[in-house]
Amino acid sequence: MAKQKKQQQTQTEIIQQNIKEGRLVVMKKENENLLIRIRFNNMQTDDSEKWRLLVNGNEFQTSEIFINCQTRTLTERFEDVGIKHHIVCDAKEVIFKDNMATIN
Repeated sequence: MAKQKKQQQTQTEIIQQNIKEGRLVVMKKENENLLIRIRFNNMQTDDSEKWRLLVNGNEFQTSEIFINCQTRTLTERFEDVGIKHHIVCDAKEVIFKDNMATIN
């Protein structure tokens, strides 16, 4: 289990690097929606990472987000962190290009 988590973390890091470099990254699952959580990044160092986009639990940072599906809000309590507020949607796909995300 730890090895699988490490491989997923490494894959997430590679995807994040591609996003930051402005490359085209498309995320989708066959016959399944993606659970998207959006939060403002309080730890931002510059405008290139001002939004935190959690796609099925994997976090990515981006500069802008365009949402083309129904959204709702969600408040969650995390034991070590406290309360977090999200904008949430079930998406068919997420497309990153030029460090911007489009959620369909």
